[in-house]
Amino acid sequence: MTRAHEGEAHPAPHRDRVAAHEGLFAVWAAPLVWAVQLTVSFAATSNSCFDAGDRLLTHPGVEIWPLIVSIAALLIALAGLCLSIVLLRRTRDETGGSERRLVETGQGRTRFMAVWGIAFSSVFAFLIAVNLALLLAMSECAA
Repeated sequence: MTRAHEGEAHPAPHRDRVAAHEGLFAVWAAPLVWAVQLTVSFAATSNSCFDAGDRLLTHPGVEIWPLIVSIAALLIALAGLCLSIVLLRRTRDETGGSERRLVETGQGRTRFMAVWGIAFSSVFAFLIAVNLALLLAMSECAA
């Protein structure tokens, strides 16, 4: 501990209110499932047609696996968003003071992670929803 931090409380006094797996899920679930959703959708739909426009996959319509993965990814991203909101409510009163003091001492870490969980989950849930909408709206073969 440095002299600047002597007498300071722990920078995350409410860390006992947030389990490690909750914090990890809140922050990383949405970005990871977006990557899975994007990869599965690309792999399943990018080669659905031959160069001449003939169907490579025999069943008509939208392939079911990208649709299932996209819906599951959206639900997981929304679960991450809900958990982030719950974690923020648990740690809302973690530390008081001005922003400058909080930045200099690193106070309120669990609250900070909950806020980033909300930001990440919101953005990636939106991206997953857009990918899902495009999956449903696009034609099977561009040829």
